[in-house]
Amino acid sequence: MDINPWTVRNAKEEEVEEVDANAEASEDAEEAEEIEEVDSNAETVEDAEEAEEVDEESALMDTNAGAVAEGVDRLVEAINSAIATIEDLRRENVELKQQSQALQSDVSRLEEERVALRSERDRLQDIYDDNVLLIDNKAEILDKVEAMLQRLNSLNPEKNE
Repeated sequence: MDINPWTVRNAKEEEVEEVDANAEASEDAEEAEEIEEVDSNAETVEDAEEAEEVDEESALMDTNAGAVAEGVDRLVEAINSAIATIEDLRRENVELKQQSQALQSDVSRLEEERVALRSERDRLQDIYDDNVLLIDNKAEILDKVEAMLQRLNSLNPEKNE
């Protein structure tokens, strides 16, 4: 077997290249493992940070949920109070309408009485006006009536005794 020095040299170069390639592959694999490890550590750190953020957000949400629950409770209480007030106002409105109707009935009755009293007053005023002369001349009329009674008494002597 004839060994060609070029073939040996090429084989050695190929071997060196293969070893270099294997070394590079090994380095690449190690770098990839390191990168994966760093990535994994970074992911772990990111996961831990995210977990902390989630915990903080959860705590904040719990706090917010408590505040929201309190707000909702206050809102429900305010609505219930408003409903109770509305119901009270409705009852009061019904009572006021009834009172108003009763008062309007009283006003109508009093107006009728006032009209009747005015008519009676006007009638009595007319009677007074008709008899005012008699009232003004009462003394004179009484004197005349006494004079007539005396004259009548003088005609009937039996009664005088």
